[in-house]
Amino acid sequence: MGQKFGILTVLKEFKNEKGYLVCECKCECGNTKIVYKSNVVAGRTKSCGCLEEKNRRKYRDLRGQRFGRLIANRPTEHRSSGSVVWKCSCDCGNTILVSAPNLTRGFTKSCGCHSLEKRDITNQRFGNLTALYPDTSDESLSQKWICRCDCGNLCSVSISNLKNGHTQSCGCLQKIDYRTLIDGTCLEIVASTKIPINNRSGIKGVSYESRSNSWIAKIRFKGVDYYLGKYDNIADAGQARWEAEERLIRPFLEDNSYLLNREKES
Repeated sequence: MGQKFGILTVLKEFKNEKGYLVCECKCECGNTKIVYKSNVVAGRTKSCGCLEEKNRRKYRDLRGQRFGRLIANRPTEHRSSGSVVWKCSCDCGNTILVSAPNLTRGFTKSCGCHSLEKRDITNQRFGNLTALYPDTSDESLSQKWICRCDCGNLCSVSISNLKNGHTQSCGCLQKIDYRTLIDGTCLEIVASTKIPINNRSGIKGVSYESRSNSWIAKIRFKGVDYYLGKYDNIADAGQARWEAEERLIRPFLEDNSYLLNREKES
């Protein structure tokens, strides 16, 4: 009795209802605790639990340290997955709350201004739109830009819609319907020699399949997809596509050439 282990002092020993030898201990914090004697003697239990709580409250002092564009100012009462959240100031003047692991591991290096700078698209053109400046009035997560359309209108468009080609005007293009549909096929599209924006081969209907290291040729006509084959080189795939156009598209265009000529005249 009276032995000390860690900050526990053994008051008495006895067997519990299961027959195990336990100790009633007094902790330096004032609490008493019943613990297994084997755990006390082996050093596995050194307190009533207060030491563990103190250890959990400890944190690495990051005060004044720089992480990219951020300087850690002070710890807050907030926690993220058990980690201390720090209030940081950014070189741009903003303040931001960042968890300690995100700072020390380099996951967060600015308030977000750095990523916005890398996304500067000022004066870049996207279809009929020219990006002018960021839309600071928008509070959504997707960054939007004020753009001027060739028709003269201003509009706010997300940067993702600009870059992936989903938005190419203020909406004025959608108000003009140039399409002539015949049996589900758009005459203007099949007559156009323009390569689609997502085409990487430079040949309409030809794409590269990395899985098989080959070139695939396809064509769509009157709502039907035609698979033209898989080829080792792009030239053969392009030849297959051209032959299909001659067989399917050319007669279609010749039969309806008067419609295309009528649009040009108007």
